[in-house]
Parts: sequence; structure tokens; C-alpha cells
Amino acid sequence: MASPSAALGPRTPAPEGPGPLRRSLEHLPTELLRPIAEGLVPARPLTTRFALRGSGTWEFRDASHQWADWLVCHNNLLSFAQTSRRIAAIVKPLLYDTLVIPTPCALVGLLRRMENNPSIRPWIRSVTCLVNVAGATTIDEVHREWERQTGAKWDGSRHGGPYQFAIALSILKTILLNAPNLRDFLLAPPDSPFGAEHPDLVGPAIRDAIIRYRAEKFAPVAERLFDLFPFSRMRNLTSLRIYCHREDGDRQLTLSRLIADHAVEILPRLTHVKTLELCCASADPVTGSDIALPPLPHVEHLRIYGSHIHEPRLVALCLACANLKTLVVHFETSSTDEDRDLLPEGKTLSDALLSLSGSLQTLELVSLSEGHYLTRGKERPRKPENHRLRCIPELTRLKTLTLDYRGVFGTLGILDEDDGERLCQLLPRSVRDFTLVCEWGTARDWKQTYLANLDMVLHGVECLCAARSHELSSISLAIHSWPAESRFHRRFRREVESARQRCAKAGITFRTFDLLPSYQDEDEPPPTEDDEELEFEEGREEEEEGGGGGGFEYAPAAEELELEEEDEASEYYFSGDEDSDPEREARRPPTFNDFLQQLGEDHGHSIDELFYAYHEDRWDEYLF
Repeated sequence: MASPSAALGPRTPAPEGPGPLRRSLEHLPTELLRPIAEGLVPARPLTTRFALRGSGTWEFRDASHQWADWLVCHNNLLSFAQTSRRIAAIVKPLLYDTLVIPTPCALVGLLRRMENNPSIRPWIRSVTCLVNVAGATTIDEVHREWERQTGAKWDGSRHGGPYQFAIALSILKTILLNAPNLRDFLLAPPDSPFGAEHPDLVGPAIRDAIIRYRAEKFAPVAERLFDLFPFSRMRNLTSLRIYCHREDGDRQLTLSRLIADHAVEILPRLTHVKTLELCCASADPVTGSDIALPPLPHVEHLRIYGSHIHEPRLVALCLACANLKTLVVHFETSSTDEDRDLLPEGKTLSDALLSLSGSLQTLELVSLSEGHYLTRGKERPRKPENHRLRCIPELTRLKTLTLDYRGVFGTLGILDEDDGERLCQLLPRSVRDFTLVCEWGTARDWKQTYLANLDMVLHGVECLCAARSHELSSISLAIHSWPAESRFHRRFRREVESARQRCAKAGITFRTFDLLPSYQDEDEPPPTEDDEELEFEEGREEEEEGGGGGGFEYAPAAEELELEEEDEASEYYFSGDEDSDPEREARRPPTFNDFLQQLGEDHGHSIDELFYAYHEDRWDEYLF
């Protein structure tokens, strides 16, 4: 019997499979290739030099680090462009999108390339100058490089300036004016030149011009320096950023600092600039002492890092920038009592921010020094909880909010459970990302207070997770690193983990990272041998106090450590009577009548209220 397969006749051969599929970027449409190439374009260097690592610690990334990061991304984009001629045609304009000038040779080379190949000029969108264009060493190198590349000496009449000491400034000016589509410019000279043993100090002629301008206000030579920064002629420039570099630990007499102050001065004329970022600048006017500013409706984003700005000047900026969407200020100094007399129209920062409630979307105010960035106004009573930004709940368009404890809670020294629960009422419902900088002091006597306040803040985080009225997507806490290594580290980690899990159940991302660093610390001179010996002696004393001397020690088991923490839970909170304050006692009015005389006639309070406040030792809530 024939098999079924034989009855069907001979089997037809199976068709051959298709040839190998050609999987190549070359065959992708241009609409897909261009976004891929745009993803490889290097990111623009940051104005600030502090970067947050993924581990939650901060790193100081100077100009050399930023140049290295840009170079890696640029090489990746260049490798992609060398894949084929078609891809090269797509990628070539993007190679000039974001440019960084790291050395004097690169400064001369870029100008020569723009002169020899004018087609690249419209492709330039961002320029970062990491060259100290006023440094004496840089000026000499630029002269030598110019003669090497051109075979002739510098002719300033062709490039915007006859002064030999301004060759680098003149070349930079020519580059900026010949990039018609330039959107972003960052001037960020290095604190120390790449690979150099000696600092590149500003040239004598330029330093003399800076000193004379700050003293005489209108020195002609300094005016010519301002002409070499043609910001008002760069009509497509929307982002102006300046990092004030350090020379011998000082930033005051550098050209970058002078240009930063001058940029604020001419800001009303820069109607095309929407973003202004300054680092280590005061944002004060170079000439005159008038704090008020004309209207600046075109400014939408204002970021001031490492600033010595005081509340009156910041209030003037906020009142002038009526359409401000982003405000970031890191304060290196605190306000003084004299500042309250300089407040424009008598308005505080809280009043100025309230006037921006219709536009402000990102707010970041952090004090990096002791004290407060808010002045003591004329409000009564002078309770610590009133010394804060009371406008925050009214900023209904805020999406991102970063504040330190002063801005949220005021100048309260010790928080209680009610303050943690009050965090829900102190934040607007529109906030999506909230960061609280927890800084209550670093001295040994304050550590227990710090832990207790941190416990109240973590309680407030749990309250935020339970509140259905907020739309938070992330909560971050910037805290000291020592609680994770203190003797209460187990309790600390348990509470942090509990807050993290509570946030996770509510769909909120929770993270912690170190306190924000300060440029003031970077400017301090390195410690001497005497300082190192003193630190060693202090460390040895701490070891002796903690029983860290030599010899064998009893190491308690983990269970005993847990019990010890529970037994010492009362020490976790600051309790007990405070020591008397001699300065406060000296300022105390000797009699109730003296108290009334210091208040004045327009105090606005009843006599009974003031009587009880004086005799209950709460008189300083009503006086300075």
C-alpha cells in the first residue's frame, strides 16, 4: 500500500528564504535619523560648577571637567557623522550647534574656520568660552597662535579693536557677531588654566581699567571693554550666562565679575534675553546706588548661584520681571537690619513673589550661610514663625519648589509635631516636586536639635503622602551626611526608610542628598600645617571623650545597641532649660513703660496683650 505522501506525488521544493535583511541606519528615513543625531549633540556646560552625583553627594566640576564631558559627546557625534555621506550631510550642522572654546588656540582656530568657511556660521546655536580672555598668559598665547596660523601679526583694525592687550576679547567679539543664530552664550573662565602651574592673572592694562571703573565709574578704557561684549547687538541671543571665576581667591576684580554686574545694568536694553544666569555675582549695579529697576517684562528665567545679593536688590528684580517663570537664588550672605530701610516701596520678598503668582512655576531659594535672606520688617508680633515666606501657599502655578527651613518654617529653633503637620498647609497644591534643605546648625551642641527637627520633617513628609489635596510626584530632603553615621544611625535609617515606603505607597518618589555646597567654602585658602594639627588634636579629644582610646573595648551586640537607642530616645530630642542669653537680657526694657516707649504709639496692640507679653518674657516678639 502506497504511503499517503507517495499518493500526493513528488514533494515540491520549499521556497528559499529571503536574503539577509539589510539592517542599517543608512536605510532609515531622514525624519528618524535627525532625532537620533540630535540626541548625540553635547549638552551645554552648566553655569554653576557644582553637580549632584547619583549617590547624593556633590562634586565640584571645574572648567576642565566640563570640557572633558563635552569632548566625549562631541566625539560620539563626530563618529556618527563619519558613518556615511548621507548621515554626514544630516549631522554636519549639528557638529557646530554647541561649541566650547577651551584654549587660546581653539579661540583663534574657531575664528579662522568661520572666516574660511562662512557656511558654518548659521549653524552655531551655543558658545561657551572657557578661556580667560583677560589673562596675561592667554593674551600672549593668542598673539603667538595668531602669527602661527596667519603668518602675520595681529591687526586689530580688522577685528574690532586696536589694543594689543584686547586681542582675545576682539576675537571673541568677532565670533559672537558672526554667528547670526546664536541663542546661548556662557562666559566661564577657569579658576586655574588647564595644565598650568601658575594662575593666569588678568593683564595689567585690563586690571587697571577695572579698578578705575569701579572707582571713577566712567573710565573711558573700561567703557571700551564693554564694547567688546556686544550683547545688545546679538538680536537672537535669548540666554546669557556668566560664571565669575576666581583669581588668588578673589572674584571682585576679575573681568567676568565686572561683565556680570554690567549685564544686570544693561538688562533693560537686552530685550531679546529671556534667561539670565549669574554665578558668584552680586547682581548689584556697577554705577550708582539706585536699587529700583525699570520694567523687564522680557526676562522669564533668573538664576543666581553663589550670590551675595541681599533682599532689597532681589525684590527690585522680582518687581521688574513681571513675567518671571523661574527664580533660583543661592544666598552666600544673610540680610542685615539696615536692609529693611532699602526695600523698594517697602515691599518684602514675600510681597514681590506674591505679585508673580500668575507666572512663577519654579522657585528655589536656599541660604548657604548662617542667618536669613529675609529682613526683619515692621510686622508685629515678631514671632519666629512669622519670619518666613508667607506667600508660598498663594503661588498657585508653582510646579517645582525648593526652600530651606527658614523659608518654610521661619526662624524657629526647634520644631514640634504641629510644624510637621503644618507642612501640608504651607505648600501650594500645584507643586509637583518639593525639596526641603534641612540645615539647623552643625555644632556639637546642635546635633540633638537637628535630629529632633529632622524627625518632625519626616513626620511632615508622611502627612504630605496622606494628604489627597496635593499632586506631588517627588519629595527630596537635603540633609547633613553625619546622621547616617551617628550613634542614632539605625533609628535615622529606619525613619528615612519608613518615609520612603510611605511615599512609594502614595506614588511619590522620595530621595535624600547632601546639603547644597557653598562657593564661599571653595574660596577659602587651603588649611595650613597649624590648622591640620589643630584638627588632629580636636579629633583625638573626641575619640577620648567617646572612649576611643587604645586597648580592648567591649563591643555590644546589635540587640544591645537597639535597646540602647530606645533607652536614649529622650536624648534624640532637645529638652531642658536653655542657658540665659546675656545679649538678650541687656536689650530687655527695664520696665513695662520703657517697653511701651520703645514700641511707639502705632504698635497696634492692646495694653493687656503687651502687659502679658512683657511679664511672660515674650517682649522680644514685639521688638527687634
